[in-house]
Amino acid sequence: MNKFKLDKVSQDFIKTSFGNVLEWYDFTIYGLFALQISRTFFPKNIPFISLLLVFATFGVGFLARPLGSFIFGVIGDRRGKLYAVNLSIWLMAIPTTLIGFLPSYEVLGVLSPILLVFLRICQGISAGGQFSGLIAVAVDSDAPNKPFLTSLIYTISVLGCFLASVVGSIAIALFSNSMHSGFPSLVWRIPFILSMVLFLIYSRMVPEFPKHSIEIEHKFTLADIFAKQPKVLIYMSLLSFTTGTIYYILFTYLVTYMQAHLHLGKQLAFLEMNGILIVSIFLYPLFGYFANRHACRVSYAKRYILLMLFGALIFTLSVVNVWLGIIGLLVMVTGLCAVTSFVTSLFAEIFDEAYRMTACSLSFNLGITLAGFAPLVAELVSRASAYGLTILLIVIMLFMYWIMGKITQTKGYKKLLIA
Repeated sequence: MNKFKLDKVSQDFIKTSFGNVLEWYDFTIYGLFALQISRTFFPKNIPFISLLLVFATFGVGFLARPLGSFIFGVIGDRRGKLYAVNLSIWLMAIPTTLIGFLPSYEVLGVLSPILLVFLRICQGISAGGQFSGLIAVAVDSDAPNKPFLTSLIYTISVLGCFLASVVGSIAIALFSNSMHSGFPSLVWRIPFILSMVLFLIYSRMVPEFPKHSIEIEHKFTLADIFAKQPKVLIYMSLLSFTTGTIYYILFTYLVTYMQAHLHLGKQLAFLEMNGILIVSIFLYPLFGYFANRHACRVSYAKRYILLMLFGALIFTLSVVNVWLGIIGLLVMVTGLCAVTSFVTSLFAEIFDEAYRMTACSLSFNLGITLAGFAPLVAELVSRASAYGLTILLIVIMLFMYWIMGKITQTKGYKKLLIA
């Protein structure tokens, strides 16, 4: 059990990764209050169009992630990874708070949604350097169990979702009367403004950065990455796409699917989803802890893809029995937690140290950008067929299995096995 005891490096990493709560807090708050935000920043005469514009604005944040991955990746490789991650958290906290103070469409007219889009772009740029930056920090640390540290990033992300749900519920309970008293937007503005409190907590928790971490100068260009490890960059981007797609379907879209296609009540659907989130909070670090015992982690992770496929087949029975579908969902979530815990650190480990954070950020965020459209695709296939969602999940899982096989054949991965 001594191996499980957190050393100082791990403790400092956990404090730094607390900033990742901000990213997922904002992500969830925006989704929870999409309807109220649409009424605030867009014309009210066509509610459906206003809601679509809100989700389009939400998507802009994903499209900005590759830009952020390049900006903060270069900063991290040339000035220090901790320095870059800290800077990205500033860029997330300030825009999130400003959204809470942003005047409505009735006050500023078309300038109001324009400013909202600009702030969402800033948040997307920040997200592009934050999650993947923490992966690079974990890999370059002296911690004895790096996969465990990277699995904690996911755990902290889920905690951010929970926090947003709690704060949102409290805001609705306390300020619901304001919706009928001339201040209808107060109920969603308070959670956004409170994000500054999270940032202040982070600023007190974050460890001091070693002086050398902001003085390192690595000379490289973006062309070096494509010239030296082009296949690795493509394969890792596709791996990010597949894991991200399944993540957003299971942890985001399924609430809508259970209500619209399985005809569950809203409370029951959210209760089941919260239960899955709680399970994942424990599963991520558990699999991350055991991942370090397996040198060939990708080959081992492929076994859990087979578990996910088995869960998908059980999930097919949800059209006959909802509870069988929930069992299949739990099996898929267990497999996904295992797969991501085993392979996430690979996004940094497999790349050359000179441009590690840049390549890690690019590959991770290029895939996640495409995965951000997974809920939309999932809804389209679910409407087309009762088995459409299951077929989509199985296709993505098989593609993931194939990609992992390609990764194990690369020189970068083989070097890791020798080391």
